[in-house]
Amino acid sequence: MLNSIKTSFKDSIIYGLGNIAVKIIGFLLIPLYTDPKYFSVDDFGIIALLDISGLVLISLLASGLPQSMMRWYWDKDYAADQKGIFFMTLVFQLLIGLLFCLFLFPLSSKVSNLIFDTISWTKAIQLLILSSALQAVNNLINTLMRIQAKSVLFTVANLLKLAIVLFMTIYFIVYRHMGVTGIYLAQVIGNLLFILFLSGYAIRNMTPFFSLPLFRSMSQYGFPLLLANFAAASLAVIDRYALNSLALLKYVAIYALAYKIATVLKLVIVDSIKMALTPMVFKKINSPDNKRFYSKTMLYSSFVLLMGIITVSLFSYELIKLISKSTEFWGAYTLVPVLALSVFFMNLRETTSYGLIINKKTRIVGINVLIASTLNILLNILLIPKWNMMGAAVATIVTQFIYWMLNYHFSQKEYFIPYETRKVLIMFLTGGLLSFAGLFLNEMHIIPRLIIKTTCVFVFPVLLYLFGFYETAELRAIRGFFVKWSDLRNLGKNLRSLKGIQNEI
Repeated sequence: MLNSIKTSFKDSIIYGLGNIAVKIIGFLLIPLYTDPKYFSVDDFGIIALLDISGLVLISLLASGLPQSMMRWYWDKDYAADQKGIFFMTLVFQLLIGLLFCLFLFPLSSKVSNLIFDTISWTKAIQLLILSSALQAVNNLINTLMRIQAKSVLFTVANLLKLAIVLFMTIYFIVYRHMGVTGIYLAQVIGNLLFILFLSGYAIRNMTPFFSLPLFRSMSQYGFPLLLANFAAASLAVIDRYALNSLALLKYVAIYALAYKIATVLKLVIVDSIKMALTPMVFKKINSPDNKRFYSKTMLYSSFVLLMGIITVSLFSYELIKLISKSTEFWGAYTLVPVLALSVFFMNLRETTSYGLIINKKTRIVGINVLIASTLNILLNILLIPKWNMMGAAVATIVTQFIYWMLNYHFSQKEYFIPYETRKVLIMFLTGGLLSFAGLFLNEMHIIPRLIIKTTCVFVFPVLLYLFGFYETAELRAIRGFFVKWSDLRNLGKNLRSLKGIQNEI
């Protein structure tokens, strides 16, 4: 099991490099997006609404195809048809993307009027639709790279795409003065070049193939996931739509900035771990140590994530003042701890739902996310009129907690895994208190404030030790880790040793 954890850790780091780059580029663009020279506060709110609309659209375009392909790619009954499965899935994805564009392009002006009460954003919405269709194809190719553990190729390709998108976005906004439209034109170009760059890889991994029984089985597996993906995407964006409807566009902008900062943890940590682990979850279904592996995955990922949550929550005040060029955004720091802790429950949901995935109970996943989405809508309607942005944040964390509990309950009924829930509770309570501590320190002078906040971050693992959190073997592993990596003379050797880690089947 140790090699599996090391492999997962290595791949999570590599995938994380790409995800970190996404956030770095996002942060590099925040000063541009918040600069009154190029965008107003309301414009930032419009960008936020268009971005989340793209997430919903991609969830529909994907149609559960990446998950279905991942599930059947390793099926022993279709081991000889792996290239055919990718071909069949890719062709269907291209067809879906084409149909979506043909259907939605004529409706773009009506969508603009529905969301923004004006048709001024019609062109931006058309570019968003095209970009989303291309992104759905990109996601399928990314899934193939994850299945084949091509983590380096995955990261290189996505880094190149992000660099192109960053350059083109700055060019279109600063030099061509295209405003919001320039953002989505840059994304179209980046997605097209990504497909061209990996076209050779994709062609080498496909063979013309079609099997109606297999397609029917994959569709039956994928359709509930389509509903679940759509509902999950809707769940992630309801708060900003609700703020737009029940409050002001300005509040959407401020909330969106807080959300970007808080959910950096989801992209960099949760999504990176998910990318690395999901293929291994299927590989280890029949392994004798699989349940312990699943349990430790949840525990260790929660620990790493909470370290990130504490850090982001404590330093959000300084970070927002640093990256925002308008003082109107500075109040966003009060929302960050609540939104960041909601990411903790997102990770628990991902890492305690293996029973539903393994037993193909995707229908239950769909039902759970629909329940969570309905609850989120009701909470937003109830809380936003009273607390505005904080109401949306509270609705988000409560919904994510309930959503995790639903998945955990039904997953354990399907496939029991001995998760260490007591340790998770200790982590959450300790990390939560430290995360909110920053709200009471921001009136202090900057030097003592930064010293105290930094101390809070490093106190977290020490407090867990006092609560008896670590096992003896874990303490030995931690000591060995520090001994190994603290000697900078062996840094090159230690980095090369990561390459020797092999996957366990």
